[in-house]
Amino acid sequence: MLPSLSSAGPLASSSGGRVSARRGFRSPVVIGRQEERAFIAEALSPRASSSVLLLGEAGVGKTLLLDTSVEEATHAGAQVLRVRGNAAESELAFAGLHQLLFPVLDATDGLPPRQRAALLAAFGLGDDPTPPDLMMMSLAVLTLTSQVASTGRLLLAVDDAQWLDRGSCQVLGFLARRLDGESIGLIVAARGSRPDWLDPAVPELVVPPLPPADAEKLLAAQPDAPVGPARRHLLDTAAGNPLALVELARSSARDGLLPVIGPLPVTDLLERTFAAQLGELPAATRAALVVAAAAEGAALADVLAALPSGPDMDVWLPAEHAGLVRLQPDRISFRHPLIRSAVYGAAPFAERRRAHLALAAVLGADPDRRAWQLSAAAVGPDPAVSAELETTAMRALARGAVAETVAGLERAAQLHPVATERTRLLSTAAYAAVVAGDTAQAETLAADASRLEVGPEALRWISALSGLVAMLTLRMERAFALVVPDELPGSAQIDAGVSTIATGIAYHSGLPAQRDRVRPMLAARAGDDGMAAHPFHLWDTGCTDPFVHGPAIRAVLPAVTAAPGLIPTESHTLGVLCMLLDETETSVSLLGEVVNPQWEGAADFHAGTAAADLAFAHLDCGRWADARLGVERLADRFLAGRHTLGPARALAALATVCALTGEPETALRHAAAVLAVTEPAGALATVARAHRAAGLAATALGDHNSAHRHLRALYDGAGAPLHYHLSCYGVADLAAAAVLTGRTEDARTVLAHVRAEVGDGASARLRQILLRATALLAAPADSGPSFREALEDPAGRRWPFERGQVWLEYGEWLRRQRQIADARAALTKAREVFDGLGCETWAARAEAELRAAGVAVESARHSALRSLTPQRQRIVRLAAQGLTNREIGERLFLSPRTVGTHLYQVFPVLGVSARGQLRDVVDQEPGN
Repeated sequence: MLPSLSSAGPLASSSGGRVSARRGFRSPVVIGRQEERAFIAEALSPRASSSVLLLGEAGVGKTLLLDTSVEEATHAGAQVLRVRGNAAESELAFAGLHQLLFPVLDATDGLPPRQRAALLAAFGLGDDPTPPDLMMMSLAVLTLTSQVASTGRLLLAVDDAQWLDRGSCQVLGFLARRLDGESIGLIVAARGSRPDWLDPAVPELVVPPLPPADAEKLLAAQPDAPVGPARRHLLDTAAGNPLALVELARSSARDGLLPVIGPLPVTDLLERTFAAQLGELPAATRAALVVAAAAEGAALADVLAALPSGPDMDVWLPAEHAGLVRLQPDRISFRHPLIRSAVYGAAPFAERRRAHLALAAVLGADPDRRAWQLSAAAVGPDPAVSAELETTAMRALARGAVAETVAGLERAAQLHPVATERTRLLSTAAYAAVVAGDTAQAETLAADASRLEVGPEALRWISALSGLVAMLTLRMERAFALVVPDELPGSAQIDAGVSTIATGIAYHSGLPAQRDRVRPMLAARAGDDGMAAHPFHLWDTGCTDPFVHGPAIRAVLPAVTAAPGLIPTESHTLGVLCMLLDETETSVSLLGEVVNPQWEGAADFHAGTAAADLAFAHLDCGRWADARLGVERLADRFLAGRHTLGPARALAALATVCALTGEPETALRHAAAVLAVTEPAGALATVARAHRAAGLAATALGDHNSAHRHLRALYDGAGAPLHYHLSCYGVADLAAAAVLTGRTEDARTVLAHVRAEVGDGASARLRQILLRATALLAAPADSGPSFREALEDPAGRRWPFERGQVWLEYGEWLRRQRQIADARAALTKAREVFDGLGCETWAARAEAELRAAGVAVESARHSALRSLTPQRQRIVRLAAQGLTNREIGERLFLSPRTVGTHLYQVFPVLGVSARGQLRDVVDQEPGN
């Protein structure tokens, strides 16, 4: 356990470390910060989140607060692993993570083989040539830190997080979400805004400047501090920034001068103060500092080998005595990042370039660092350096570091002299940015590529890429115009890579004009070969005409989806296609391979669209807890103002979950938020999802007029489907609302239009829906055959909520027909289905009907299992199947210790005392 920091003495907030005055560093005087320390102590305590974020401007004291927490944790017997980000390594994949874990890498021998291989491969170690799985590597880090913490408290300390490479940030974000049950604390310090990778639940402390009284005390503690007007000048200039106070006092004592008062940012003020000290150093020391500034993060041996004066250790002494650097056995580091900036910025470009070239010459064993050093030294186009950077970028991609891939490709493009190659590199970077979920950067890169003079083929691909970004940012008409411009002949053959984007836009927009435009192009491409069994070709035909081509595609899907070597984009495409064609279980399997909800980057893949797709597939097959788990974070982005397609669809999915699980008011709010954005944008597929969610929510509230209004909005004035595919699935719910509101005849018109649209291409699911609608809209004496036909097909059980609706309404019909015994049986089945799903409103309706049929019905028993969080439900179900804690951890990306903690905490809730009893708990759940 970490000690209570609030019990320690008063603290200063000056920046810098504590090292011997012999080396030029004075231990800072400790003044103030009691409230800040108490906040950190509470946040890091095991009873709280065990994590805390420190934010603030440069020099305000974040590092000192972090250092103090580290010292007290160490004194209490905790082990500490720490990392400090730096700008020089921000493009090197997993450089920060390697620094953090370096002291415990020997312990990787105790990891499961797959985890160990993934972690070592991420660091460029090990013998396995297979690209590492990012999530398996993240799980390895969790397992490793959990093992370290098994012998005592572990504190992870992350300073200057704003400069960590993106891959390391993703792994740290993964860890931050999984500290529950672990003896691990996490303290993060960052300049600027809150890091986007850190869980919003992590408490945040914005470290303020020192109040005037504490600033006076800190200044008084400095040797030879100025007095009189000069003292007031210094205090006003520093404005409570501790580092500014200390460094300006040092400058004043050295030369008697202070900067002119003015609106100079603290960062610039400190850089100028540090730069002023450089002129007093020997020339050889200044040159060595430039090499160190260019090489920050590199090993000391490499820095020494690159020095103009040769590997002379004495060259650093003046800089150490001046308090600018710290020399350690394996590296040299600047006391503060602003000192590095000052050294690098004060050096002429020619000197910086010589330093980068010298470093590149000695980094032959580290090709990634070498490539970036050569890039920094480049003064013009250089195809050789561009090629090295591209290789580095592809290595980063193979290690799962997509952000670093984008940065490497973009810089490689800048350095290549050939326009076609620059276009290729920029468009590749743009697509990588889409995969990473950064649509803004993707749009910028695609625009940069489009300005280059290249051939028509390249321009078509760049336009298609820009169209993809426009679709993701809900500019549907512009998106389609970019991919399929007006000047393109309607019968022109369309390339496969471009066509998948065009057909995807046409599906999400649902506009008949777009769909009619791509159909002849797809036909021209198919020629006489018929339907090619390639994922992208199947997608094109299936999403454009799901009812016409659905039966033929379903026949080849098993072989295509089982083919080895599918890349993530193919798995995503096939997964969505399976969802559209109601191959729901296959859809869940395929999409779960690319966006498992437990994965840290799941919400970012393909800008969140894949996570929303998986949630809808989970919804269809009744796994509502999994659906909620997969989209809550993404839906929060929409509510926070990120109005793009992925978050919009995620909120529509969450609205549907809420409507079905007893939160109809919340569902209506979410649906209204989605409609306010997607209706003006013309994103009809998402509009249809949101209206159906609102219709279900209104039904749950008993507001049948509102339910009818929302469900009727799925169709145009004449009754034709507004969205040629998704609208068809709402026709039975519309029929139910129409019957209750006296609009039966209009609903029959809608049903006729839907049947004409579907033709003979209905799936087993859609046949069940159409038969339900037919039964509801038939004359009372004629409904029975359609209900019974809907229930006769055992395949309908794969969509349990819709099956339960049929049982419920069939039971209601039977009761009205005075077939009481059969009604009781049907209503009992409906209640069992709804109880198993946790569908409270519909279960209550089934109970009321059973009472009306003369059955003494007890209220549904409380389900202890369903009262658990979605994650704990999954743990219990897996444990009931006999999986070990380690096996469960690998499936859910948790450490075995965390799994054990969850099980220990749920045993009393479930009323069990042994693991073997969990199977009975699960088996007794309704619907299992």
